[in-house]
Amino acid sequence: MQTPSYLTRITKFDDTTDAKAHSEVLATHLGRFRSSTNPARVRRIVEKHSYGGLTAEARDLVTDRSIVGVEPGSRMDEFIRDSVTLAAPHTAYAAKLLLTQTAQYVQWCVGQGWPLEANVIWSVRGIDIYSTTANQDNAEGTRRNYRSMLLRVSEVLVPEEHPERPTPLSHKDITAPYTSQEMEAFREWAGSQLTELAQCRAMLMLTLCAGAGVRPGELPFLRHEDITIDEHGILISVTGRQVPLLAEWEEWLLNVLERRPKDELLWGAVNIRNTSRLASTFTERSFGKPPRADRLRHTWLVGHLAAAVPMKDLMRAAGIEKIQHLHLLLQFVNLRPDDESRRLLRGEAQR
Repeated sequence: MQTPSYLTRITKFDDTTDAKAHSEVLATHLGRFRSSTNPARVRRIVEKHSYGGLTAEARDLVTDRSIVGVEPGSRMDEFIRDSVTLAAPHTAYAAKLLLTQTAQYVQWCVGQGWPLEANVIWSVRGIDIYSTTANQDNAEGTRRNYRSMLLRVSEVLVPEEHPERPTPLSHKDITAPYTSQEMEAFREWAGSQLTELAQCRAMLMLTLCAGAGVRPGELPFLRHEDITIDEHGILISVTGRQVPLLAEWEEWLLNVLERRPKDELLWGAVNIRNTSRLASTFTERSFGKPPRADRLRHTWLVGHLAAAVPMKDLMRAAGIEKIQHLHLLLQFVNLRPDDESRRLLRGEAQR
């Protein structure tokens, strides 16, 4: 009998040749690895290909670390731990991260009424449904990373499921802008922070992202000298471009400028090299329900699209060289009344 091709296939993740030793045996025993009644063959493969492949540190973590929301010793608890111990030696992910994401995913699956069976839980279709419907508050890149992690586990546990092209997350709609009611709530969020520095950071995030379209990663580097105040309003100099601040945010920025020392960054000390997640890290630790910096920027963009700001001017202010996903924001811009639209398209406003 010919060996199925999936058992000796080198995938985009890695060489899964070792999966042939357990793909049709261990997957059916997930959740029962510690049982003394397992067949001798299963016990031998478990020793060689799962726990035996983990470092002592990782083995202790996967064995002893409590899983939030899961009853210790339950069928789900054992299923999660067995999935991680079997997959971890064949992945490049830290066991702690793998355990956390696997636990969240398996709990979601059980919440959908799915049985704790490897061919169901670790199916590509199941991971695809989870990745495209759950955790919508997470950034697209974060969900894509988590899906890659779960797919790698799936490749190890049920290699016959691969390859199958999942739904591209990049084809989903762009995150919506915030409504005026939501923005009012975020103003209260900023004022409710527990320290003066946290209040200033929250105010800066709202003011600069929603008021000037500043990217989250650009926030930490702005200084007093990057702010110009004249009779025409406030101008923000950021990453080689100059952006007029929306008038409704001018008072807030002036307040922050008064409170922040002139010899420091407006954001305060930045002690990490990679600042791409600085804003989200701050909001995760903030008091109350925070906004997302990227959605604040989208709110600024959509506002200017609705106001019919010339596209070239908007792209220059936003620091955008290509249209890319900008056109997706048009779905949040309301059409003008027919008579006004006709007047504009006829060119009356250009005379």
